[in-house]
Amino acid sequence: MRYHRLGPGGPFALVAMLALGWLVLSGPIRPALAEGVGGATWTPSESSTRVRESRFLVRGDALTYRTDVTWNRAQARGLAGYIDGGLRYTHEVNDRGGRLSATGFWSSNLPDPAYDRDDDDGDRRWEEAEVTAGRYPPEPGTEYSSQIQFSRWHGKREQGACTWAWDRRKGTVEVLSQLSRHLLGEWQAVRFTPAYETLAYARVGTQPPAPATSARARCSDAVPGANQSGYTVTFARPLGWAEAMGLISMGSAKWTAFEAIGSSSEDDLAWTCGGPVDGEQRLRPCRGLGVDVDGLTAMVGYLDDLAVGQLRGHSDVAVVDELQDQLTGLLAGVGGLGVERPGLAVDDHYWELFLTD
Repeated sequence: MRYHRLGPGGPFALVAMLALGWLVLSGPIRPALAEGVGGATWTPSESSTRVRESRFLVRGDALTYRTDVTWNRAQARGLAGYIDGGLRYTHEVNDRGGRLSATGFWSSNLPDPAYDRDDDDGDRRWEEAEVTAGRYPPEPGTEYSSQIQFSRWHGKREQGACTWAWDRRKGTVEVLSQLSRHLLGEWQAVRFTPAYETLAYARVGTQPPAPATSARARCSDAVPGANQSGYTVTFARPLGWAEAMGLISMGSAKWTAFEAIGSSSEDDLAWTCGGPVDGEQRLRPCRGLGVDVDGLTAMVGYLDDLAVGQLRGHSDVAVVDELQDQLTGLLAGVGGLGVERPGLAVDDHYWELFLTD
């Protein structure tokens, strides 16, 4: 793996932007000589997606979509120009029929990736999931891969409780690419391609029984407790699961998501794996995605002041960031707007501080 320690460093300064700044494609744009998938000058020159059955709660109850992409020299040069202007490449998988729901578990060897998922129609299923690469451009000719897990299980509210429900119907999943800019606490698409791959999934038969102990069904994102706010915590070294959970002995913490660094037997690139924090599943989904985990690099969640104080003084913690997006950061002093909910997006500093190409 290409691990190179860059030495200690502090958090970089987040520069506030104007509300309309995300519409401006600033910075030098280097023209590409060819068009990639989706007809864009910044997309991979080749893309191939395949699907396999995987385990979320029980064996065979989920589908994992793996997309392998390669940029040629012209396409990589085109993307690098947009990266210089503050944009980032985003790989999206979208179930247009809304039958499947992204479980939140994913992996990728794209540089410095971040994950996000969305429920676009409010039916408590996350039918859209994205992996956004960081500010390091792809190497021409190198194959990059992203794996995103979807399941037929989804949260359904019955008699005031959120329980697991199952969808057996058929549908189709689409693959497309975006250029994204960071705004309002997440990566927002400013350009996108038409879908260039469509994969059908079949109707299934009998619903499998849900295990007695499993990931808790969620009908919405987690909410903060009393006196808690959203934070991203970047570790100073890869930590084991128990080490990360034991960092806080005072105060309260409600962790929602993690990222971990590791490797794969198929290449020498650094692989990132992430997902929701669940005491039952822990890092098992990462192993299911073929990632040999070295340790957790970052976590996101809700913390109170006592917990934040402990983390900021801990030798295993590099940076503690309060989650406040750039737009509300301009207005917080006047309007009292709060921090963004962390969800499953973990935008940390680990690559910036400890890894390089």
